[in-house]
Amino acid sequence: MPPKNNNKKKISQGASRGHNQRGAAARREGGNITSRSRKKITPNRKGGFAGGKRPYDYAAYEREEATIDYMQRLFDKHEYKITKLELERFWQYYLLLRKRNAELDLTRIMGIEATVLKHFIDSAIISDLVEIKGPILDIGTGPGFPGAPIAIHKPRLQVILAESRGKRVRFLEELRSELKLKNTVIFSKSVRDDSPFVPADEKADIAKWDGEGELPVFSVVSRALEVIPSTLHRVKNFIPSGGKVIFMKGPNCGQEVTDSQQEFKGVFKMAEDIRYDLPGTGQSRRLVTFEKR
Repeated sequence: MPPKNNNKKKISQGASRGHNQRGAAARREGGNITSRSRKKITPNRKGGFAGGKRPYDYAAYEREEATIDYMQRLFDKHEYKITKLELERFWQYYLLLRKRNAELDLTRIMGIEATVLKHFIDSAIISDLVEIKGPILDIGTGPGFPGAPIAIHKPRLQVILAESRGKRVRFLEELRSELKLKNTVIFSKSVRDDSPFVPADEKADIAKWDGEGELPVFSVVSRALEVIPSTLHRVKNFIPSGGKVIFMKGPNCGQEVTDSQQEFKGVFKMAEDIRYDLPGTGQSRRLVTFEKR
């Protein structure tokens, strides 16, 4: 059967919804970021980014004061439907990024507008575009992308956040604790042939994994880690038959796809190749999925 090849499309998640008691939730979680608190965020670092903005000064990147209500309006603007609990967790996530970014060098995507679109929606949306069976391993997750937003958006899906850099591991541990992401575990080493991953079966459950022993995996996701063939080499020994390796790519990854089909013929087959735009933008994406034979 030939792979699915969807035409490029806009993704709409439906109409926005109101959220009762959002003001109380905002206050409870540090709802408004006032001009006073903004000043505290700016780090004492040398250098700068494009456009003359100071490094890690979130306020310099924001069109409007960051509040939980403004975050909801941004999700609505991009026609991405989320629940009240998701909103509260994304807000906590954003506050933690602001708090820790200067110290830990987590991301150069800053400001609430860019964070919502390019981190939160860009990550979570893939779980709407393709069917994902867990446990899913996010290789090189950094500060949690795309795995943590997927875990927020799909709370019944088990997610393994793999990251070897110590500072980012500490951030992930804090994130997991603050957001109460009980459907995630953190693997704090590089993913290699001798990693403790094993093919998952129908009874696979990572909830009780304590850092020791085997860790079952059914699917893998990769965002801006390496070329497709390198990741397929990395995971081919622990992906079960029918398991998916999902690649978040830009629109011009054709050569990688061709090389992978040739090199892994008989091992993986290309199952999906979806071209789409981020909701409410003209920013093109391509989601390529290989399935283990």
